[in-house]
Amino acid sequence: MITFELLKTWRSRRPHLAAGSIVFFLVLMLVGFYTYAQTETGGDAEFRYTFENQSYFNGLTFALYSFYFGFLLILPIFLIMECAAHIAGETASGTLFLLLTRPLSRAKLFAVKLGLTAMSAAGLAAGLLALSLLVGLVAVGWGALDLYPGVLQMTDRHQHLARDVALVRFALAVPFATVALMSVAGLGFLVSTWVRNPVSAAGTATALYLVMYVIAEIHFFKDLRPWLFTSYMPYWRSLFQETVDWPGLFRDASKLAGFSSLFLSLALFRLRGREER
Repeated sequence: MITFELLKTWRSRRPHLAAGSIVFFLVLMLVGFYTYAQTETGGDAEFRYTFENQSYFNGLTFALYSFYFGFLLILPIFLIMECAAHIAGETASGTLFLLLTRPLSRAKLFAVKLGLTAMSAAGLAAGLLALSLLVGLVAVGWGALDLYPGVLQMTDRHQHLARDVALVRFALAVPFATVALMSVAGLGFLVSTWVRNPVSAAGTATALYLVMYVIAEIHFFKDLRPWLFTSYMPYWRSLFQETVDWPGLFRDASKLAGFSSLFLSLALFRLRGREER
């Protein structure tokens, strides 16, 4: 069953589309990063392969910016597409009905698809981060990671991480980011159990995610933030503080796991109760 699902996913070319889109996104990020650095430094930014580059605009900063924006705006869409294909897509094609004619419980089928989705989430996060670091190394040059108050809202003061420490934090960001992405996957599964068309399922889940993400970012809706899983999505940013607030980090991870469990429980309840045709 697992081998069949993996082969089907590979043949769908969704992994190829995701990889191509990530590469294109990083190219755009590199152009934007380079032009912004040139503007902010009056043309003095020096991009080169070096581990001694003391410039704020180095490869680790590029990787962090790329991973942050890609994590919030690119990866959720592909993960939702994957969830929509697993349930709504197979419903529309009649594959789900055929699978359920075999001695296979709906709970076990759901668990297999959920496991593959978790692998996809981890793969997307690790792939985006690895490519971001590689592009940053080759095109910009690594150095120490210095963060200042600004766009990423990661700090209210200057934070400095040595290169090796920063790389460890990047590695830790992958599993924590995967936990956050699974809440998006839960939403995708939930919508796809109610909508039988994969395009409609992906579109609806994406729209819901973007609406909740925008609301969570607007100060006017601050009273709603605790009730939206998107408010906690970028919680892994605290890994890039000089002193990590581990209790706070795991607390937010637990909240996201709770949202995921709620969405997935409702999705399984809906899948077990509906009629296939």
